[in-house]
Amino acid sequence: MTGKERILAALRREPVDRVPWVPLLVPYTIAGFTKNAPHRVAEAQRAIGCDIWTQAIADRLGLWMPKNKAKINRIQYFIDGDIVTGYETPEGTITERQRSGIGGSMNAPVEYMLKTAEDLRAYRYVLENSFLFVADLTDHYDWENKIIGDDGVITDVGIGLSPFQTFINFLAGVENTYVLQADEPELFDEVMALMHRNNLIQIKETVKRSKADIFVNSENTSWTTMSPGHFEKYCVNQLNEYSAILRDYGKLHVIHACGKLKYLCEHITSCRFDCIADIAPGPTGDMELWEAADAFPGHAVKGGIGCDTFIADDPNECYKKAVEILEKTRGRPGILLGSGDSVPNGTSIENLRAVSKAVMEAGKC
Repeated sequence: MTGKERILAALRREPVDRVPWVPLLVPYTIAGFTKNAPHRVAEAQRAIGCDIWTQAIADRLGLWMPKNKAKINRIQYFIDGDIVTGYETPEGTITERQRSGIGGSMNAPVEYMLKTAEDLRAYRYVLENSFLFVADLTDHYDWENKIIGDDGVITDVGIGLSPFQTFINFLAGVENTYVLQADEPELFDEVMALMHRNNLIQIKETVKRSKADIFVNSENTSWTTMSPGHFEKYCVNQLNEYSAILRDYGKLHVIHACGKLKYLCEHITSCRFDCIADIAPGPTGDMELWEAADAFPGHAVKGGIGCDTFIADDPNECYKKAVEILEKTRGRPGILLGSGDSVPNGTSIENLRAVSKAVMEAGKC
């Protein structure tokens, strides 16, 4: 099988010749490689010997733009190297401040956009008075796809996150998300509904024009940031509606759930997406990949090798962990060996190649 065929079959829980090996390499991973190593994601993965899995915007980018008559002004300026962005609206001004990431990682939040009930009202105004513009990135997609060929896939993260996770991760932070929900429950749920409505529009308009086979919601799911009740109320039905749209267009739906999952198992099992990805053992998460395979029998599972293993001084530690996972999941459909969250900065290519060696020796199905 080609890498692309292997990945797609595993996600569909169909037979494969061997377990796909698909670590999540991102810019801050590659920034830690030696200077003579390849520094594009697909080329680095090819040098490692794994199946190629890139995770970025594919050929369609949905952007929500203020309507011309909405009296919304975009804000962008810099303070001490930090970027400040936001909106000036008739309901108030909202801004966020971010610090440039190290080695190409995501910008770290210094100040979240939504801090008060007044901010929440201003954000509701932005949601109510914006329209979707879908940018065509086909030329870039075709160029990237030519590099990858049949060795793997381009997965699309352009469908964003569910509304509650967007709040936790980007708009308000964990603590203030719950403060806003408690202080303004009706307004909070109204904003959640508006965000979900916009997500449904964006997903449909993006997916129906896209060549990509796989779409990823980068949820960062974890019971450390939400209770089972909050996950059930704000994520399960929402993600299932996204899955339904993707299925209608013949696409595969993957959820990035890199945190602690054990207390969410019952609700995750009821979700209809195809794969739970980047499952992490401790310290990042709380599940081994073989435990996730048992806990989520109707889903493909991806991940398994933890951050502490990847940065081990001895590549044999990576080899041994990969063999352990492969042996304990043998015979189970829908296994994709990968990383628990992104592969950390400080991981050597030698360590990653040790996993490739284990897959070649012990990953046959």
